[in-house]
Amino acid sequence: MILEDYLQKIGLNEKEAKLYLAGLQLGPATIQDLAAESAIKRTTIYEIINSLREKKLVNASQQGKKKVFIMEEPDNVGLFLKQRENIFKQILPELEALKNNVAKKPAVRIYEGKLGLEKIYDDMIKKPGDIMALAAPKDLISPTIIDFLQHDWEPRRIASGIKMRRVNINLTGDSKKDYKISPRPEELEQVKYLPVDDYPFTLGIYIYRQKVAFVSYQKEEMFGIILRSRAVNFTLRAIFESFWTK
Repeated sequence: MILEDYLQKIGLNEKEAKLYLAGLQLGPATIQDLAAESAIKRTTIYEIINSLREKKLVNASQQGKKKVFIMEEPDNVGLFLKQRENIFKQILPELEALKNNVAKKPAVRIYEGKLGLEKIYDDMIKKPGDIMALAAPKDLISPTIIDFLQHDWEPRRIASGIKMRRVNINLTGDSKKDYKISPRPEELEQVKYLPVDDYPFTLGIYIYRQKVAFVSYQKEEMFGIILRSRAVNFTLRAIFESFWTK
């Protein structure tokens, strides 16, 4: 992918990206210079310059009788992105409030691949609220996902103060663990182990806030679903408690 495509992905339009790159290569340049380098009509360049000025990506100066334009250093593109991020953070509460107003309807989102599963786990801990988990057997989980959970997600969950109760299959061969709850206070977690014959789950099922996430970890079938539904959440909570008290 060429630089022009990347600049468009972060918020510049096609002509802004072309002109910025042309000006960056030229250094201080007149409108005529910029037109020749970018292959954009002179009459259009003034409008693009104004747009880049609003983004704080170009400055003007006088050199003798000529007015020249100087593109800001590439670092300023980072500042431009930071400004966009700050604006988004300012409106995020209003967006969330708007979403809550229509949250009576169920909503489903599907995610694929490792990055998709990471987004599901990030959603679980982006707001306060305990998590209930009917965990998939560890031998069915891709090693890359296990590494993410152990070294990235779990430390962030613990740092956020989010507690988790987890029902898991007992693959240790130690029958003394069957039906026992193992407290792990340092990890803000309790784990209940069930024997192999009593554990039917091959997916991970996570119940949190008003949502339920279903996660398939296997390499050939790595995807997940987040379902926001009070009714489904309520039902899955009841199923979880039936296994927890078994």
